[in-house]
Amino acid sequence: MCVSKCDSSLRVGTCIFYLFVLLTFHVQHADSSHITGTWNTQDFFKFLIKFGFKKTDVRNSQDTSGYIFGNITAKTNFTHNVTFAVLDRGYFLEYYGNRTIVNKEKACTKMFNKISTIAYDASCYDQGEDFLRKVPCPKGSVCVDEDAPWNVVKGHQFTFVIEDLVQPR
Repeated sequence: MCVSKCDSSLRVGTCIFYLFVLLTFHVQHADSSHITGTWNTQDFFKFLIKFGFKKTDVRNSQDTSGYIFGNITAKTNFTHNVTFAVLDRGYFLEYYGNRTIVNKEKACTKMFNKISTIAYDASCYDQGEDFLRKVPCPKGSVCVDEDAPWNVVKGHQFTFVIEDLVQPR
């Protein structure tokens, strides 16, 4: 299990999931991807998809932001959470590059070195960027670390809002 302490030790769980997204949103048009499937717990790391979002328009941020939402549940009792990560290129390269280290504890620590210094956490870093969730989420409920449960797309367990007023992500 990857564990670090606040200010270089944000508790992030086991390194398993990664999502790097490429989607294009327009005011009148939206493209999307839909992923379904299962994940084998024997796999240390699972890459799901790569896509991106166009730049957010400050005059119409709600309609030009990107949204990633969904459900991740387990079919059986799951005693350890894993980390579901939505990362842009600046964080992905270091994260992805460390996945092949043989010692998985060391790999996990290296994968989260950079991320844990800026990732949102309610008790450690409440001004951080929101791109991690502990999964699986409880059936019929939002993920335990969902920071804005009122903002979750109805019928889903998590929502990430992707906004960047400077450049596409």
